[in-house]
Amino acid sequence: MDVRKSTPLNLSLYGLVTLGTMVGEVRGIHGLIYICKPLMMVVLSSWFFYNSRRVGDRFTLLIQAGLLFSLIGDVALMLQHRDEFNFLIGLSAFLIAQLCYAMAFLHNIMETGQARGALISAMISVSLIAFGYFFGSRLLPAVDETITIPVTIYVIAITVMGVTASFRLGRTFLRSFLFTMAGAFCFVLSDALLATNRFLDPMDHARWSVIFTYAIAQVLIASGALMHVLDPDEICRKAALST
Repeated sequence: MDVRKSTPLNLSLYGLVTLGTMVGEVRGIHGLIYICKPLMMVVLSSWFFYNSRRVGDRFTLLIQAGLLFSLIGDVALMLQHRDEFNFLIGLSAFLIAQLCYAMAFLHNIMETGQARGALISAMISVSLIAFGYFFGSRLLPAVDETITIPVTIYVIAITVMGVTASFRLGRTFLRSFLFTMAGAFCFVLSDALLATNRFLDPMDHARWSVIFTYAIAQVLIASGALMHVLDPDEICRKAALST
C-alpha cells in the first residue's frame, strides 16, 4: 500500500494536525501552531496530488494550486502577530486560492453542455451573492481604509468561488457536487467568522471555530474534486475524448 495515497492514514493525520492547530490557537502555544498549521495543507495537498496525478488535467492542477496558495496564506496569517503586513500577504494568497478553485469549477462547467438543476444552482448563487453583499456592507465600514479595497476584492472572489461551485450541479457526479458545495459554504463561513472576530465583534470561539470550519472546507473541496476525476465514468469519458 502506498501510504502517500492512503485516505484513512492521510485524513487521520490531517485531522490530528488540525486538532493540534486548534489547541495551539486556544492555548496560545505558538510552537504548536508553527508545526501543525502548515502541515494541514502539506498533508492534504500531498494526498490530493498522489491520488490525482495519473489523471492530472487542468481541473486537478487548479485545485492543487488552490491548496498551495492556501498553504502560503496559512503561513502568512500564522505570523501576523509579528507583522500586520502578513495579514495582507495572507489575504492575497487566499484570494488567489479562491480564484484557482473558481477557475477549476468553471473548467468543469465549460466541459459540459446544458445541465439539469440550473434553477437550483441559480437559487444557491443568489443566496451566496446576497450574503456576500449584506455581510460586506456591514464589514467594510469597520475595516481600515488602507485595506478596504483588498477586503472588497476578496469578498467578491470567495462569492464567485461559491457561485461557480453551485453551477457544477448536473455537470458532475452528485457526491462530488455535494462535497465541493459544502466545502464552499464552509469556506464562506470560516472567512465570515474570521472577519467578524477581527473587525466587528471579537468571539471567544473564533480561536478554534475558524480553523475547524476552514479545515472542513478544504478537505471537502479536495475530496469532491477527487471524486470527480477518479470516477470510472469520468476516466472513460476523458479516454474517449483523447482518442
